[in-house]
Amino acid sequence: MTARYDAELKHWVFQCDGIEFNLSTVPFKEMAFDWAKEAVAVIRTLDSQVRDRVMQCLQDWPCDKTKAQILYVNLDEYGESKSMDVAFVGDDSWGDFGVNVIIADGKIVDAYGGD
Repeated sequence: MTARYDAELKHWVFQCDGIEFNLSTVPFKEMAFDWAKEAVAVIRTLDSQVRDRVMQCLQDWPCDKTKAQILYVNLDEYGESKSMDVAFVGDDSWGDFGVNVIIADGKIVDAYGGD
């Protein structure tokens, strides 16, 4: 894996198993590659529960809920607390609305939506 720094967004970006990850620490922490591998395994294990939480957040939002997809996973807190923020977006019917699912120690601890 290779990370690149996005100067506009002020964070590092890299991909692991088809999922985009970001990390805002400077300098880049090489351990983030291992964190991403762990995170992918957790996200895949919790997939149905995560999607249920996303659907709950979208309950009153008039959008195509079938278009939910992971935009990125933020690993800023992973090194200290094994916590990650999984950001979801959809198609144009979602507008600027997004949903975030927070996972810590392999469990969903929060989910929220907003624009």
